[in-house]
Amino acid sequence: MKQQQGFTLVKVMLLGGMASVVVFASLKEGVVQERLSGNFQKDINARLVAEQGIREYRQKLDAEVAKNNPQDVATLIGSISKTGNGAVADSQYQISVNADGNEFEIESLGQRHGEHANHRLVARFELRPAAKESIFQNAVTGCKGVNLSGSGSVDSYDSSKGTYEETKSHDGDVHTVVGDADVVLSGHSPIKGDVEASGVIYLKGSSPVLGDVRSNTGVDISPSSSGIRVEGNVYSRGFFTHRGGKIQGYVRTMGDAKMEWGAEILNQNGDAFDIQYTGNGQFKDTGLQVQDGVHYSDAKFRVADLVVEPVKVYDPDSPDYDPARPNKECDPLALPFNMDSIIDPNNDFSSLNVGAQQILHFKPKQAVYERNGSSVYVAKEHTIYLFQGVEQNLGTATEKTQLAFPFKGLKLGSDGKIKISGGDVIWLIDGDLKLTGDTHIWIEKESSLTVFTTGKVSIGASAKVIAEQEGLTKKSKLPVFSVYSSFDGPNGFVFSGASSLYAAIYSPLTSILLNGSGQLYGTVRGASITGTGGTGIHFDQALKNSGIGVQPPGQKPTLVFKGWHYKPYQVADESEANTN
Repeated sequence: MKQQQGFTLVKVMLLGGMASVVVFASLKEGVVQERLSGNFQKDINARLVAEQGIREYRQKLDAEVAKNNPQDVATLIGSISKTGNGAVADSQYQISVNADGNEFEIESLGQRHGEHANHRLVARFELRPAAKESIFQNAVTGCKGVNLSGSGSVDSYDSSKGTYEETKSHDGDVHTVVGDADVVLSGHSPIKGDVEASGVIYLKGSSPVLGDVRSNTGVDISPSSSGIRVEGNVYSRGFFTHRGGKIQGYVRTMGDAKMEWGAEILNQNGDAFDIQYTGNGQFKDTGLQVQDGVHYSDAKFRVADLVVEPVKVYDPDSPDYDPARPNKECDPLALPFNMDSIIDPNNDFSSLNVGAQQILHFKPKQAVYERNGSSVYVAKEHTIYLFQGVEQNLGTATEKTQLAFPFKGLKLGSDGKIKISGGDVIWLIDGDLKLTGDTHIWIEKESSLTVFTTGKVSIGASAKVIAEQEGLTKKSKLPVFSVYSSFDGPNGFVFSGASSLYAAIYSPLTSILLNGSGQLYGTVRGASITGTGGTGIHFDQALKNSGIGVQPPGQKPTLVFKGWHYKPYQVADESEANTN
């Protein structure tokens, strides 16, 4: 009996020991599970904090875009805080940004309990600048006046769709944009487009305007034949004087209206009123100046509250007026204002003369004489604000920076030749650009020449600028030949040659003279435009899509989300690993 009791005691003790082992194992497992659960919770919290960092930083980016209109990533992220506290206790996030052009990665490191739990989340974005509106919107922009007295016509075509002969159309608009700047048309070829003036529009020639006429000051149509003087409508915020010929549309004028013998309004689209005016009316009793049997002097044609939409001008009383840039409407690119940033006035440039039997070949990286010498010019790195958002085509070069050739002045004379190929070539000329004699600049297909100059530009005699392909380059959307001048004296751009010229001319502070027999294809903007002789101006509508432009009011850059991924957290060293 005692033996049985002893055996039973042993069994109980064994079972008790086994139970203790099971209990201790369960307790240990519970502790492990609790620690694993805690670590998992910390890990989840760190991940959530990383996501919180991306979300909050994105909100700050959006606010910066809306407020300050940044044009590049460095400006966008420059003043934004890159740290923050997480939503759970003892957590925080740290932001780092890695940019590649206008695309950039935001890396958010979420942490919980110091560095006991870490998670990295990477989100990729792109800053897309606001769409620019090309400054090349019209055939002729004479900010302070336009005077066309020659025999050359003004019209348009579209080089992106075909040749001039294949695509010519009636979009050759002429206008002024400053103060009371007049347009005087006394030539003998038609203006195939609209004519707009902040001042008076004088139609003195014999050829018609094949579009609308709009003036802030008045319209004066001189005596002429009985033919069409204006194919569209006439709008004037001042007086209207019509001395002869026919207006095919109707007339609206916020001032006195006067019509002489032989003046007629056809109103071919059947508007309710041939003419409406707010001032006094003087009309002849010829039987022509009536509508439905009612003479234009009748009270029904006089409208006190008539409103004619004005031609846009830069008003000093406007809230947008900038005293530092009083010429803003004429110079939307602020070129003279910023020219010192393009061409250093204290430069040490050298002049370049290309003369008899010399051929100079320019590529984006270098230029070399191909005949009578082996001199080499190397382009220098240069940042030009107008090229912001435009990637210069450097051909086979791998650089992403802008490259330009600097000169004190450039003269191409005798039978010298310059060839442009391999991409977008930029000249910086602190002085004059002069082409004389039987010279030419040859621009190969998919290449372009952009000239920035502080001096005069003269293209005369038999000088030629030949573009294998007119319009814009496919890659950079630059005009194949363009001139940007800050010259502010008289006659800063003169085209007196006998050859045709393709060019986009931007010279807002100087007068431009077109007095040769050659034809200008492209566009021209200057303080004033004077055209004599046989020079015609043929606006290339493809230039409306140029990469050089201005940001329209109200347009903002956009932030585009490109994707995200988690990134493994890597400790810095072994000691840091031991703490985790």
